[in-house]
Amino acid sequence: MPKHSTVSLDRGGARARLQEARVYLAMAELAGPGNAAENKVAGSNAILAGIAAADAICGLVLGERSAGDDHAQAINLLKKAIHPSTKSATSLKRLLTQKTPVQYGADAISASDAANLIRWARDILQEAETKDR
Repeated sequence: MPKHSTVSLDRGGARARLQEARVYLAMAELAGPGNAAENKVAGSNAILAGIAAADAICGLVLGERSAGDDHAQAINLLKKAIHPSTKSATSLKRLLTQKTPVQYGADAISASDAANLIRWARDILQEAETKDR
């Protein structure tokens, strides 16, 4: 059974996660979409960017971030921190659904899939940027 937990994340820590999200996204965009290896690297970095950006949002708004193994908990915590009309929670869910196959799977991902992962990460990062004002 997944463990549900959160940890404190103050403004400084949230801003550090936001900076990490920016770097992960920049690396994702630099890597791909391209060939099979580039797509995996781009996708993996996009997923890390989205997670870091979601952590930043939660830290900036709620003062905590998800620290458990349950992806649904991370999505629910993000939903508490954002306006319901934003697409960040849906984008995070999409990224987390692809985390294991992209980061640990042997199958290639397409350029289109890599582009989607980058787009979803960018959605969350853009939302995080609005919380850091």
